Amino acid sequence: MEITVKGMRTLANEPVFIKTDNVPDNIQSAFDGDGNCYPAQKYNDGVIIIADIERNATKKYTLSEEKFDCGVEIDDFNIHIDGKYFTSYVCGDKNTKPYLGPVMTSFGESFTRLDLEAKEHNHHRSVFLGIGDVNGKDFWNENKQVFKQITRISNGSAFAEISALNVWKSDDGVPFIDEERGFIIYNQSENCRYIDMTIKFTASYGDIKIGATKEAGPLGIRVNEVLRVDKGTGRMVNSYGAESEAECWGRSANWCDYSGEINGNPCGIAVFDNESNERYPTAWHIRDYGLFAPNNLLFKGGFDIPVGESITYKYRICFHEGEFCAKDKFLQYVNQK
Repeated sequence: MEITVKGMRTLANEPVFIKTDNVPDNIQSAFDGDGNCYPAQKYNDGVIIIADIERNATKKYTLSEEKFDCGVEIDDFNIHIDGKYFTSYVCGDKNTKPYLGPVMTSFGESFTRLDLEAKEHNHHRSVFLGIGDVNGKDFWNENKQVFKQITRISNGSAFAEISALNVWKSDDGVPFIDEERGFIIYNQSENCRYIDMTIKFTASYGDIKIGATKEAGPLGIRVNEVLRVDKGTGRMVNSYGAESEAECWGRSANWCDYSGEINGNPCGIAVFDNESNERYPTAWHIRDYGLFAPNNLLFKGGFDIPVGESITYKYRICFHEGEFCAKDKFLQYVNQK
């Protein structure tokens, strides 16, 4: 099966979704006209290829069942890319909130803080979720997000997926809201790796009022301590070119990038808001001390979820090393329809 891709921008090791009919379930690779092989995998009503292509160029790929020599594998909630540990989804343990972490660099350090003994904001665990006012209950700090079940795990040459259902309960065990979080992790090189995250809240137990709270994302990320602006090498910038907490905190932007150096290596984390999210583009709760969260609630007000209804958020999280252009990466994300 042959497909054609046009590069709107120069792509290097980028996941590209091509909508097309009749993609076989067992596709594992794609070959270009020069015989180069790329990871490829069926996804919904099309295929994802981890592609290289020049700006405005047109490239043909032949999909194949031939096994690609590496992929993304989830084993016991631990995620490996090309056989090397990348991160873990941690759930169902003594902690009150599931989280993703640590998230590893190529040289064995974590992009994120995962110090379970931390006294300062100890509820900031790597990549986490939280909202500080759900019908008056605080699920940003330490009310419980109870792991219920894994709803999907799949491995593949181009990407792997993991989704989990959690129930947010008060300390006395009363359920407030169902939350499903899903991650897609792509088979990219270590200089830039994406995690696409979907978060769905369902008012399963009654009407829900989400308050106008500072303590919210719903997505929250705590960067490695050496990436902090106030005590480390960090800097922050948003899609409008604003820098510093004074310019970025509370401001709406398509994306923010929090970067610096870890052991002398340029590293950073960028988060892209999705056009489908409520009140896009989001405002940002981003701090010099290392917190990084898209938050419309404090800056644009709360909202209600009637019983039986849902709201969904989508984000792309980029973990990058070396040279990185957030603008180009974001525009490629926007072009993925």
